[in-house]
Amino acid sequence: MRHLGALIVAGLLAGSQGAHAQPPSGPRVPPYLPIPAGAAVIMDTGSTNSIGYRIVIQPEGSLEYVAGEQRATASLSADLARAFFSHLTDAAPLDRLPSTPCMKSVSFGSSLYVWWWAHGRSPDLLCPTNVRGAALRDDAQQIAHELSLTRDAPVMRPLMPGVQRKPLPTPTP
Repeated sequence: MRHLGALIVAGLLAGSQGAHAQPPSGPRVPPYLPIPAGAAVIMDTGSTNSIGYRIVIQPEGSLEYVAGEQRATASLSADLARAFFSHLTDAAPLDRLPSTPCMKSVSFGSSLYVWWWAHGRSPDLLCPTNVRGAALRDDAQQIAHELSLTRDAPVMRPLMPGVQRKPLPTPTP
C-alpha cells in the first residue's frame, strides 16, 4: 500500500514539474473542410499505419482535399465526376443504404464514408453493402487513387527473429 502511495505522489510531482502527456497514438479524424451546397464528401478515417483523408467534391468535378498535413485543390475527369454523382443519386438517401457490421483490426482497420448535401451519410462502405453502396465505394476509392491518397504497394511486415524470408514457389503449368 505504501508503494502505491509513493507512486501516486511521484506522479503528481512529475505532473507539477512540467511533464507533458504524450498525444494519443492511433488514427486521427481528418480535419473538416468547407462544404458548398450540392457537394459530396468522401472520408477515410485512416488507421495507425495509414493517413486518413477528407475530399469535398463539386458536381462539376472540382474538389478540395486534406490528408495529414496536406491540403490541396484538384479536378476530376468529367466522366468520373458524372459517374460518382450518378451513383450518389441512385443510392440516396445514403443513411438508408443497407450495411452489415464487419470485423476490423483495431490498429489497421479504417472506415470509408460518403456524405451528400441533404442526402445523409452512408454507412461504412468498407463493410458489406448492396450494389449501390459497392458502386459508391468503388468510385470513392478510384477518386482517392487518382489523387494519390492510397497506397498500391503491399505493407511489408517484419519477420519474427530467426525466421528467414523464403521465395514463393514457382507455379507449375
